[in-house]
Amino acid sequence: MNFRTTARFSAAPVALSALLAGCSATPDPAPAPPAPSPSSSAAPSSEPVPDRQPHTLVLNADGSGALKEIVYTLDGTTKQTGTVRLPWRQSITVPADGKAHQWTLEISYSGSGANSIELYSVFDGKESVHTGAAGGGSGNTQLSSSVGGTVQG
Repeated sequence: MNFRTTARFSAAPVALSALLAGCSATPDPAPAPPAPSPSSSAAPSSEPVPDRQPHTLVLNADGSGALKEIVYTLDGTTKQTGTVRLPWRQSITVPADGKAHQWTLEISYSGSGANSIELYSVFDGKESVHTGAAGGGSGNTQLSSSVGGTVQG
């Protein structure tokens, strides 16, 4: 092997390495966009504000005895039922408009035996008002309160 042949074989790997290194080089990544500052005027969040979603009021009557009638109201709108069996439950949607909403639940009961009746309300999953009535014969009992009244957010 002469000098010319040796020079060609020794230069070939160096040229090949340079060629491959040039082809496989990746460009620098683009800079990340700046994070929005908390005080920027970004678009409003699409998540609902929980305080502005309708509330749920559940009126309940439980115990033993014969109910003659149930009357319940929300903001002056009265609903009346005939004779019902215990337990009784009614779910009512209450607007979340920042206003207080007055409600009442009144039951009339009768019977020759002992009556033991509990009335209670559950507002957005939490018991809010509770009362009971007991005794023989006839009578009535009432439960009332107001819910809502503030809007936050």
